Amino acid sequence: MCAAMNLRHLSFALFTALALPVCDSPDDDEHGDGPNVDCATVTTPKFSEMTAWSKCTACHSSSLAEGSRSAAPLGIDFDTYAAAKANAQTAMDEVFHGDMPLPGSPALSEDEKNQIYNWASCETPN
Repeated sequence: MCAAMNLRHLSFALFTALALPVCDSPDDDEHGDGPNVDCATVTTPKFSEMTAWSKCTACHSSSLAEGSRSAAPLGIDFDTYAAAKANAQTAMDEVFHGDMPLPGSPALSEDEKNQIYNWASCETPN
C-alpha cells in the first residue's frame, strides 16, 4: 500500500512538473511572442492611412450597439485614434495569432496585417 501511495504522489509530482512550464507567467502576453518588427526599417502608416481599420470597424466601432458588434466586446474599437491606440497591442496579438478577424469576417491582406503590426509596434503614429 505504501508503494502504491508513493507511486501516486510521484505521478502527481511528475505531472505537475511537466505542466508548469506550459503556464503563462503574469509578464507574458497571452500567446507568447508576437511579430518581430524593426521600426528602423519598416514604413509605419499613420492611423488615418491604414486600410485595415475599415475591416475591423465592421464589428469594432463605438457607433455600433452591443447586438450589432458580432460579439466584439464594447470598448474594443478602432474607429478613433484614441481607441485604436488603447487597443493596439491586443489588435496586433489577435491578428498575429489568427484569432482576428473571426471566420466569416472580411479577411485581412498581408499588407493590412503588416500595417497593424508596424503601427502597433512603432509608436502608433496619428
